[in-house]
Amino acid sequence: MNGTGGDSLWIQLLGEVRAWHAGREVALGAPKQRGLFALLAMRHGHLVTVSEIIDALWGETPPGSAEGSIHTYVHGLRKAWEAVGVTGLLVRAGGGYQLEVTADQVDVAVVEACAADARQLAAQGRKQEAARRLQRCLGHWHGTPLNGVPGPMAEAERNRLTVLRLNLIEERAGLLLDEGGHREVLDELTDAVQADPLRESLRGQLMLALYRSGRQADALAVFEEGRRVLAEELGIDPGPELKALHTAILRSDPSLAVTTAKPKPPPRTTVVPAQLPHAVTGFVGRRDELAMLERWREPSSPGVQTLVVSAIDGAGGIGKTALALQFAQMVREDYPDGQLYVNLRGFDPSRQPLTAAEALTQLLQGFGVTTQPGTVDAQAALYRSLVADKRALIMLDNAASADQVRPLLPGSSNSLVLITSRNQLGGLVARDGARRLTLGLLTQAEALDLLRQLIGAERVDAAPHAAEELAKLCGYLPLALRIIGVQASGRTEQSLDDVAKELRAVQHRLDALAIEDDEMASVRAVFSWSYQALKPELAAAFRMFGLHPGQDFAIEAAATLADVTVDEAERIVRSLCEAHLLERTGKGRYRFHDLLRLYSTELAEKHDPVEVRRRALRRLMVWYLHTAQAAASHTGVGLGDEHLPDAPERVPPLSFESTGSAAAWHALEIPNVFALTEKAVELAYDDLAWRLVVTTYPYYYSTGLLSEWIRLLTIGVGAARRDGAKVGQARLLNHLGVASSRIGNNDEAVQCLQQAIALLNETDADLYRASLLGNLASVLREMGKPGEGLQYALEAAEIARRHGNDYYIIASLDIVCEIYVELGQPDKALEYGTAGLALADRKGSDLIVANLRACVAHAYRDLGQFEQARAEYERALAKCESIGDRYHQGRALLGVAELNRRSGQESKAREAAQQALEIFTSLDAEEAVVAKDFLAGLPQQQQ
Repeated sequence: MNGTGGDSLWIQLLGEVRAWHAGREVALGAPKQRGLFALLAMRHGHLVTVSEIIDALWGETPPGSAEGSIHTYVHGLRKAWEAVGVTGLLVRAGGGYQLEVTADQVDVAVVEACAADARQLAAQGRKQEAARRLQRCLGHWHGTPLNGVPGPMAEAERNRLTVLRLNLIEERAGLLLDEGGHREVLDELTDAVQADPLRESLRGQLMLALYRSGRQADALAVFEEGRRVLAEELGIDPGPELKALHTAILRSDPSLAVTTAKPKPPPRTTVVPAQLPHAVTGFVGRRDELAMLERWREPSSPGVQTLVVSAIDGAGGIGKTALALQFAQMVREDYPDGQLYVNLRGFDPSRQPLTAAEALTQLLQGFGVTTQPGTVDAQAALYRSLVADKRALIMLDNAASADQVRPLLPGSSNSLVLITSRNQLGGLVARDGARRLTLGLLTQAEALDLLRQLIGAERVDAAPHAAEELAKLCGYLPLALRIIGVQASGRTEQSLDDVAKELRAVQHRLDALAIEDDEMASVRAVFSWSYQALKPELAAAFRMFGLHPGQDFAIEAAATLADVTVDEAERIVRSLCEAHLLERTGKGRYRFHDLLRLYSTELAEKHDPVEVRRRALRRLMVWYLHTAQAAASHTGVGLGDEHLPDAPERVPPLSFESTGSAAAWHALEIPNVFALTEKAVELAYDDLAWRLVVTTYPYYYSTGLLSEWIRLLTIGVGAARRDGAKVGQARLLNHLGVASSRIGNNDEAVQCLQQAIALLNETDADLYRASLLGNLASVLREMGKPGEGLQYALEAAEIARRHGNDYYIIASLDIVCEIYVELGQPDKALEYGTAGLALADRKGSDLIVANLRACVAHAYRDLGQFEQARAEYERALAKCESIGDRYHQGRALLGVAELNRRSGQESKAREAAQQALEIFTSLDAEEAVVAKDFLAGLPQQQQ
């Protein structure tokens, strides 16, 4: 496959990092941006967390701006792909990003899969085919891998892929030398030896190829050169194998001649164990995992005995045993001394886990031992002795712990041990050199492939949307997909839409994901085996965590739900993650698999009284309320003097050092605040619901996610009305007026603001009238009535001054400045605007200052002072960038566009207006029409 033509997408990492789509190369940008793209491509289709990205690009000393730089790189990559007509390729998922490409679109993945196929062919004796397959692999190299990409990940992958290339050359040469192809490999081996002169195995192959080609003297010269290099570089002599080959060449030993026919091994006198269960029917996907297991199996040096221990862990039903069996069946021919299988019953619903003695008895019986030693130590010693000179495959399935497995590991051996467990067997990694593979969910494409195999490709492809929904409802969990696939395959008269409709009923989903009379085919039962193994404290926390209505949550939220300290919560979540009942999504953040969340909620309803659950959720809502209030207060917008319930004692609310850190918290937690608000209304906690909504103002005001904000504000207004909170209702109607105006519903905005003013007239909250009057003035300006709005803006400023409230003073001056710009009085606009900026700079009112600077820039522009205007626009855009204020970024860009048009820079004017249009379109803001009209008024570009 070549990325330089055709309609396909192709990513090259084996050389300079490049990508193509439909024959067009993608401009991937600067080196660090290419590094991010390379990392995501290496992990194609899999989530890469932000912390992993930072480690990969910067290592142990990342700059403070690392996360911001990642956002910039992501934006740059998206723009680059959009330029060639590709959207939705780089997506935000959970706590990171993933590249929605498949393994056959990335050269490294293609090479690794192709190499695995070649090894399978070689194991079957099809050496010429295997050699051709390896040559195809080698053809993908176009220079140094990840050339020019900086960072620790790139350096590590460069080294690994360089070694991989040499391994493939060596494997191919070995196959061809066996088949008499010595002349065919001479040039390739010569280059490889020059690239890695210390690799004796390659040097030996080159010597043999030269000798068989009639070049005995050249072969001996290659040996002498190797002797010199090893002495100079390492201070050692060549190894015994290279010395033996040198001696054989000196003697023209007949054994060096090509012999394609191999002697048959003597007949075996004992039964070779072959205990592997059959592989799962319809196994799909997992190409990356299979390739990784294959890489781990490769010895570091030819002829060196290596015990390979691969520990596969993951949640119940994730497909650990299926993967292990699939891989075991693929490589079983490489282990002629037999395959042993033991189910350790670590999470068996009806029987106790096997003891070491019981497991060793099974293993020894597999080797034909009929009389067992009397102690576990003696059993283990005999077992290690039997395996020491064998090449066997040993699968230890369903392990409970590292301690259960450790006595079953061979000593010195050339065997392969595959272990599966629901627990992360960290002890085996730390003490026994195991390689750990944590198995994740299937991708959507893999899940659909599995459904095709189970239900039939015609039915699945005829109802793609229903099949996608089924896969999503099953949480991409292999066990759940198999169960629903078996059920659907037996209901040929029922459409997949109907099957999905049944499964959509959340309260019945776990009931549906079970096959009658088969406990092993029940998602609930499989989850229960992990849950039942928990200590009571962990089990209680597991149930409480499931009450969180959001998709993921912070460690502080977990501690609040469980009513423990943060330190205690960290210990608990670590244990639950190790048991794969909870998943870590980023630094201090966690989430449930969708079906595990249902199971957790089900258990809470069964074991925890209603009042216990209500108290836990109210405690969580109060913690969020205090933390959200702390974040909002950085912008001058908080709950003011409104009474707050006392914060939870065990988990103090978070505090924030800056507007940026507060905005970052909002960006992560707003979905949770939204979900908690809905939950508060459901539980009749209206007092908390409307207050939570008030605290979201800074986030939505900056980001401009208007449709979502309006939905939330509508919920909040209803809650405040039921709670009898007139000031709270007025504040939310004020915010609803702002949001409605931004989408062009100005009449509705005026109604909201007037209703809020009427409510305030029934209270003594005079100060808040300043905000309402200021926003009413702003809406009237939007409606083309700036003169009518000016009186309200000036009244708002006067109320704010009377009360000495800096935030409302600045906000009012901002609106007065903006109105005077529209009235064509830039000198008056500058007077009020500069006064507002002076106060804002002293008070640090970031939420207002971006727009205020843009208004001041408008005034300078209209006064013809273009240099001052451009400087203020740049400051406004920088402020918007620092706090994530996209709405005012768009407005400032429109100002820049007009400035560039007036100064005769029409191409720059078009560029700024186009950027503004993109922002306003994404926010569904009415200013998108203004941006379009501006662009339409520019002279047409010359073709």
